[in-house]
Amino acid sequence: MKELKEKVIKEFRRRKYAESTIRGYSSTLFRLFDFYSAHNPTEITREQVTQYAKSLIAQKKSSTELRRLVFVCKIFFDQLNNKNHGIYPFKLPPEKERSADFLLQSEILELIDRKENLKHKIIFLIMYSCGLDVGELLEIKINHVISKNESPYIIIHNTKGIEQRRAYLSKRVIPLLTDYYKEFKPTNWLIFGQNDKNKKYTSSSIRNIFKKTINEMGLNPSFTLRIFKYSYVKHLNQLGIPLIKILNYLKIDHYDSHVQYSKLIHEEFSIDFTPYDKLINESIKNENFDDLESLVFEIKDIDEIDYLMEGIDCFRNGVLRAGVIFIWSAAIRNIRQQIINKTTLNHINEELSSIDPKAKKIKTIDSFEYIKDETVIHLCERIGLFSKFEKNELINNCLGLRNKCGHPSSYKPENQKVKSFVEEILNMIYKKTLPNTS
Repeated sequence: MKELKEKVIKEFRRRKYAESTIRGYSSTLFRLFDFYSAHNPTEITREQVTQYAKSLIAQKKSSTELRRLVFVCKIFFDQLNNKNHGIYPFKLPPEKERSADFLLQSEILELIDRKENLKHKIIFLIMYSCGLDVGELLEIKINHVISKNESPYIIIHNTKGIEQRRAYLSKRVIPLLTDYYKEFKPTNWLIFGQNDKNKKYTSSSIRNIFKKTINEMGLNPSFTLRIFKYSYVKHLNQLGIPLIKILNYLKIDHYDSHVQYSKLIHEEFSIDFTPYDKLINESIKNENFDDLESLVFEIKDIDEIDYLMEGIDCFRNGVLRAGVIFIWSAAIRNIRQQIINKTTLNHINEELSSIDPKAKKIKTIDSFEYIKDETVIHLCERIGLFSKFEKNELINNCLGLRNKCGHPSSYKPENQKVKSFVEEILNMIYKKTLPNTS
């Protein structure tokens, strides 16, 4: 089963899906495998997938989750294992009514990742990550893409060729752009016509690709290409950027546009309370944990990614105690894997026995569940993973804070204490194993 799961994840990576998408796709597929744990996953039938889907519908799972199940089953059964499941005979649950002006982030990422044609993937990726209209996208020339700066950006022009702004270019996009340059070799326009590199791609072609993908995903057919910019604004606002700042950055300054975007972000509501009626939690301060978040795109272990994402979400929402617990869970899992990779099981068990004679023998990474975290860190020093100083720092500061946060009490860690905890986890655990974090 482990080899099969690794094969699935490898296939998703071959398709250049984002790590967050791989995590979602893998979890969806592996839950199906667990549901039919008595069966060889490759022998699960079309009828069994249908029955499983109906059980999810009975649990009131969203149509997005059901669409994801169908999509990953198509890849696994039809494309990887030639099972020809075809169409699964069940009806998607009705979607909750919501604005047709933007997509959920998970839907946007799935839409981008569905495109195996690299040009199509780049089109939607840049539109979303830079908040572009289709007209702005088609005006980009290759010399407008400044990718080698410390802070990369794209110079955005309007349809009259007038420079409008400089859009931040995510460093996560650059490797795909590099692949795109190598494969398509643009000479003038970044997104050029199908038969002539000196001509721009047409907006109608992009619209047709978009509509086809929307239909494949079973999404609202009234969606238009404007959802990329609308979703960009909505999602930045959800990440804590004030609407007025986003609109200024996009050079959207007309009053009617501000009203339109305000409705998109905040929907229609009436003010039926005053500040006197609501308590404001002024102790919550959102810190930036950019280095920590970047780990998610470097790590391969699905469970470890889950812990990191949970921790980051907790920090964003000011729930520091829970965040510390989740980040430690990711870190200790990483440490356990480092131990397995460092030396033989015989050596590990010899050193473990000298620390704790009653400890159960280590056979796989899951065996560590029965070993105290402090014992694991002592073991790391014995086999040469950590110095004595690092061992003491991890036990006294990192594990110490985790234990304070995990025990029922009124303890509230300070922001600076949490930042220090994260920095020590990064420096002593992750920077040794992940080259891109150094």
